[in-house]
Amino acid sequence: MENYIAYVRTSTGRQVLGLEEQQLRINQFIKSAGDNLVEIVIEQESGKNNYRVKLDYATNLCIKHGYTLLFTKLDRLSREVEFLFTLRNKGVKLRCIELPELNTLTLGIFGSVAQWERELISNRTKNGLAALKARGVKLGSPANLTVDARKKGVESIIKKRVENENWKVAKMFIENFQMKNGYINYTKISNELNIIGYKTRNGKHFNPSTVRRLSLLC
Repeated sequence: MENYIAYVRTSTGRQVLGLEEQQLRINQFIKSAGDNLVEIVIEQESGKNNYRVKLDYATNLCIKHGYTLLFTKLDRLSREVEFLFTLRNKGVKLRCIELPELNTLTLGIFGSVAQWERELISNRTKNGLAALKARGVKLGSPANLTVDARKKGVESIIKKRVENENWKVAKMFIENFQMKNGYINYTKISNELNIIGYKTRNGKHFNPSTVRRLSLLC
């Protein structure tokens, strides 16, 4: 039986749903594997910062007791390939739910991809802002935007985030069901999703047709 310290991270305190999603996936993984979850360490800090208090706490526990550090996606740990190898070379055993075959080769490949994605996003943002500035567009919050307009904008963002999170959680449930049972039963899955209280991204109950469409995306 493997003993795990789970590490869960989002960049800001507003991303509560992201924390819940990661914890759900971790608990599903532990249940399906029959292993032991010693502790879940939660941190809300930028992944660009390699000096994270909670991450240091989690890795020190792993080194001291021989635990394995468990996380959902590589970018939850870091988007910097050198930092990933630094952790591994310190003696931290790493386990990524989305990359079950995590070894020297895959850590190097996917770590490099994660770092490239971060650099690409950063460059696109800088280039986009520079292009807007060159066209004379004023950057920042418009002064003439009303309180009501800003409120509606925030509500729209939150609504879309909840809808997407509902969809992702349901997809994870389907994947876990298939992994555990070796097959997909659309009726059974839709019933279980409805009993637990999951909704579609439109806030409706699941039915076999909805589950079938969603399973094609898994």
